[in-house]
Amino acid sequence: MGKILEPKLPIGEFLVRKGLVTDGQIRAALKQQKKTGGRLGEILQATTGIRSLDYYKALSVYYGLDFVDLTQFNPDTSLLNEQDRHMYASGLLLPVGTENGQAIVATADPNENTFKKIRDTWGPGTRIVATAKFDIFSILQKTFTKNYSHEIMAELYENDSTKSARNTFTPSQKYTGIALLILFSLVLYVSYPFGVMALNTFLTLSITGVLLFKFTLTAIGMKIHHEKEEEQPETDERMLPVYTILVPLRKEKRVTIEHLSQNLQLLDYPPHKLDIKLVLEYDDLETIPIVKALRLPSYFEIVLVPHGSPRTKPRACNYALKFARGEYITIFDAEDRPDPNQLKSAIKAFRDGGERLACVQSCLNYYNSKENWLTRMFTMEYTFWFDLMLPALCKLNAPIPLGGTSNHFKTALLKQMVAWDPFNVTEDADLGIRMGRLGYISRVIPSTTYEEANCKISNWIKQRTRWIKGYMQTYLVHMRNPVKLIKDLGCWGFLSFQFFVGGTVVSNLANIVLLLIFIASLIFGYSKVSNLFPSPTLQLAWFNLIAGNLLLILFNLMGVLRRRMYSIMPYVLTAPIYWLLASFASYRALYQLFSNPSYWEKTEHGISSVFVSEKPDTIKNT
Repeated sequence: MGKILEPKLPIGEFLVRKGLVTDGQIRAALKQQKKTGGRLGEILQATTGIRSLDYYKALSVYYGLDFVDLTQFNPDTSLLNEQDRHMYASGLLLPVGTENGQAIVATADPNENTFKKIRDTWGPGTRIVATAKFDIFSILQKTFTKNYSHEIMAELYENDSTKSARNTFTPSQKYTGIALLILFSLVLYVSYPFGVMALNTFLTLSITGVLLFKFTLTAIGMKIHHEKEEEQPETDERMLPVYTILVPLRKEKRVTIEHLSQNLQLLDYPPHKLDIKLVLEYDDLETIPIVKALRLPSYFEIVLVPHGSPRTKPRACNYALKFARGEYITIFDAEDRPDPNQLKSAIKAFRDGGERLACVQSCLNYYNSKENWLTRMFTMEYTFWFDLMLPALCKLNAPIPLGGTSNHFKTALLKQMVAWDPFNVTEDADLGIRMGRLGYISRVIPSTTYEEANCKISNWIKQRTRWIKGYMQTYLVHMRNPVKLIKDLGCWGFLSFQFFVGGTVVSNLANIVLLLIFIASLIFGYSKVSNLFPSPTLQLAWFNLIAGNLLLILFNLMGVLRRRMYSIMPYVLTAPIYWLLASFASYRALYQLFSNPSYWEKTEHGISSVFVSEKPDTIKNT
């Protein structure tokens, strides 16, 4: 193996002589380097058609190193120290063998700093060879599969079992639930009218509390000045850090992945500073060949999640996080079309937000909002949620249940928090509450990611079932010790959690009950129904149903007006039908909570007749 040589030619000229790039490509790359910083080789890989393997082989010649193809060479994995996994991944280096008692270390980042680090770690006589970056990651994943698999499932539980949804109910929650059920049954047996009245009083207070809470948030949200999305945040691109993007994929259509890759390549960010990881299950034989066939740029990387259960999005993201190279990290879904300036806007928000700012959440909306009635209702709901509710919660420094996509984090903090709960099917909402409990805050920025709204009711029901089930899991997890929760969040944060998370579940479950009572009183007459629901129980049920629906229609109408989506306004009046569907999905979620709590019901993407490359219907933001 060769001796390290001092390079004589500039790397660009050397690559031109090797025939890997042209003079024009070098000039363009040098211009980009002057503007954005970074290494010339990384820029060339990201912006030209140079094959990664060819580049790394040329790099080995440039530095006078032998090249080792780790896919062919059988490295001695006994030399790998489990405790040094992070160093191997971040430093792009790996001990692969020994010769005459000296270590042989492969690197995909040959330079004087790397050489010094290798010699300091393994000794001055260490033999250094070159290899490809993705080969290093591949060896690490294969060698430490058991370690990674255990960590992504058990880290949070082992760190603090009370914060994990691994066990749906604690023994005390089970006993309390059984005791309340027995007590309520006894009350009904002894005095049926009193029992019904007590239940209705609970529902009335809960729903009234939720309505007052949403009214307060709506009023605050309407007063908040929403900045327009910045066309070009003022940023010195030379100071931009590496940014990791996780994209969990599972059984996706080719058209979805093609549009995804196009939209991510439209991001206004130096491509050589992007670390995009397409996260797939190891046995997803539908999606893996599609991704490989696209021949994506070098800053796209396939991460194969090893076998394990449950197969959830947070489990996959936890695995990919182990190999994240970015200072910041975000998640996009398969069908997302993020605002091109979103990453720069997020960095600006972090730099202006102080040490307590742990997450920056972008707004979510839909590019196919006008496709049918269901997509219009979905758009109405998301507009109210992200344009009014979440900004108001941020204004009050209350913990916010994050959206499942376009939430941006400081990578180091996310790793420190042990990231996502693999057993919680709304891992984003749970993470937002955990951040709040640790004293961190989140902020919503005026940058929108457009998604594909579900246009089929069956698909929507599956997705909504998962969301509500996750809210149930999140509520149960954080209410295991209510006193501790109050200490962590404060009184206002505690009430916010009750109304926003618990109240969402209760109101959804109560909606269909109130509607049935209302219909029964219309069909059978007030007097007959009053035998089952004595006065004033029946009047309260009517009030909750009618007043509650009217107020929620008003709240959602204000959100639609705020974003100037006038074409959706007439459809807001049909929202009670939409909420009835949500109520049905909530009972389905309640059933799954007991039968299969961590089951991830897949949402099918790519079924809309509107493609993500088209102009969104809801582009305006005030």
